Parts: sequence; structure tokens; C-alpha cells
Amino acid sequence: MVASCAVLVGISYLMLDILSGMVVTPKTQVKEVAAEGTLSVPLEDTEVRSMQVSGDGRLLAYIGGQPGGSAMLHVVELGEGLRTAFSGEVDGAKLAWLGDTPYLVYEDGGDIQLLDVAQGASENLTASPAYDGNPIPSPDGRYILWTISQQGASESPDFWVMDADGSGKTLLAEAQALAVWDPAGGKVMSRHDTALSAADDDYRYFLQIAVPGREGWEYCVECDGEVRFIWWPAQDTVLYFAPIPIKGQDMVKGIWYRAEPPDVLKKVASTDGLGYDEAYYRFYPAREEERLAYVGEKGLEYMDYEERIIYRYPDLGAEAPLAWDEVANELYYTGPEGIYRVALGGE
Repeated sequence: MVASCAVLVGISYLMLDILSGMVVTPKTQVKEVAAEGTLSVPLEDTEVRSMQVSGDGRLLAYIGGQPGGSAMLHVVELGEGLRTAFSGEVDGAKLAWLGDTPYLVYEDGGDIQLLDVAQGASENLTASPAYDGNPIPSPDGRYILWTISQQGASESPDFWVMDADGSGKTLLAEAQALAVWDPAGGKVMSRHDTALSAADDDYRYFLQIAVPGREGWEYCVECDGEVRFIWWPAQDTVLYFAPIPIKGQDMVKGIWYRAEPPDVLKKVASTDGLGYDEAYYRFYPAREEERLAYVGEKGLEYMDYEERIIYRYPDLGAEAPLAWDEVANELYYTGPEGIYRVALGGE
């Protein structure tokens, strides 16, 4: 079980006034930043599918290619010259650094590969007839969570967990949406949906937890609204976001909840930068600090929970994916001519 499920992203705190029945939304500070991004990696007619900066801030890894076509995995050294540390064709879209190590995990042709950047060589961690994808390393780099889909089978994929070297492969649970590790790397949380009607147009949403070495999901808490993202920034703090219609205002806001098992929910924050969207918003949490970046309806934003400030960059024309460089205090984003960077807080 989780000690608490807490949420803290948004532009305003929500408090329910029980006496009046009205929702009060006192504003928190929003700082709009008039900044220009710097083009860091020029790209021509390339769709960037994923990217991430290494923990030491030295390397940027990204997968890019022609829309609907083949892709290339590139690892470049940040700084003057942008020397290429690795480049190779891949059939996949997901990558992630293995903790703070110089090893990169990525999907390629239905297998999970581990790249030793210094040696320029990859090791296939999951060579099998099954389709392996969606690698998610634990924050400490001990484990890799991934999905296995049996070729030609009609069953849903499963989550499996292995050690960072590919050993100790074990079934965790049936694959579910929005999987995230806790900061200590000992638990996985996900969203679970239950249809309330035969038409499958009405659902209940739950948070659930799985522990490596203990097969299956365990109930955490029932949620209010459709969960679009789960963020676990601290061991005792889990946050989730849902788009909720605001009564009497004819609008939808992004509402963040704190949930305390077994079944206590509290609306704690909201943002006018996140409303309803047919596709899930893509959120990018920082590694070390309690900061979360996304491209919302008003442009690139990131919330600094410790400062209680949302920084908004309305003029960048930024698109996902995003990537944090916490060493240089910068945020990378994709744009019309390639990959750009901008200083955090408008510095």
C-alpha cells in the first residue's frame, strides 16, 4: 500500500466550501517567461519520437526519423561541436537512461537493448519470439520494467521486470496504463479502468500497485475522473491529474488530486494550462527536483512544487517530447528546425 497519494501541479489550489457548495480557486503564482529557445541539434524533416539527457548532463539521446518510416538512435555530447557518441538504425520509439549510468535502454525490433555508450555496443536483453517493448528503468537503475506481447496472441500484454543486466526476468502483472516507479525503485503504480456499461462509454478509474517479486496488482485508491498522468516525485507523495468539468463555468480544467488510501481524495490544485484533450498529455518529471514539464494549451510549462510557481513559456512554439538537463538547469524541447533548449525560470 502507498502511504499517501498526493498531487501538486497546477495554477490554483481548490478548496470545497461546504457551507456554500462553491468551488474556491485562489490563484498561485504563475510566471510567464518571454524567452527565446536556442537551437541545439539542427534536424531536417525529422520526427523526434523520444529524447532524454543523461544524469550527468553530458549526453543527449534521441530517436528520430521520417514520419511513418525507419528511425535512427543518436547519442550526442552536449556542448560545442555536438560530437556524435553513437548512431544506429532502430525499429522502435522508446528510450531511457539507466539511472545515472552511461547505459541507455531502448526498444528495437521487438527486443529491449542495452547500449554501452562508451563502447558503442548494444546487448540484447530480451531476445525471444515475443514482442518486447516500452522499457521503463527504475530511478535507481536496478530494474527494467517492460511489456511482453506474444506474437499472434489475442491476450493483453504483460509487465515483466528484470535486473539491469537482463537477468532475473519475472512476471510482474498484466500491463496497465501510465505505469510509474516509486522514487526508491521498489514499487510500480498504474491506472486501472473498469467499464460500468456494456457500451464501454462509462468507466471507474483506480490506482493500483505492483511489487517486484510479488505477482499481481494491489488496490490503492479509486479516483475521481479519468486519470491522465501519475507522478511519484517523493516516496510519500503520489500525484495524479484528471480533466474535470467546472460546474457553472462551462469549462474543463486540469485538476490535481491527493489521494490517501483507502478512499480519501482531495482536490488540491488546478491549472488553466491543462484542460480536456482527446489524447493524453505528455508529462516529463525531473529526476532530482520536484518539477514537472508539459506542453499545455497555453504553451510549454513546468511546475516547480518546492517554489509553488508555474513557469510558462507562451512564445516558444514548443512540442513534445521534452527532456530535462538539471545539471545545466535547462529544458530541451522539439521545434520546427530540430531540438531546442531554454533556461529554467527564464534565466
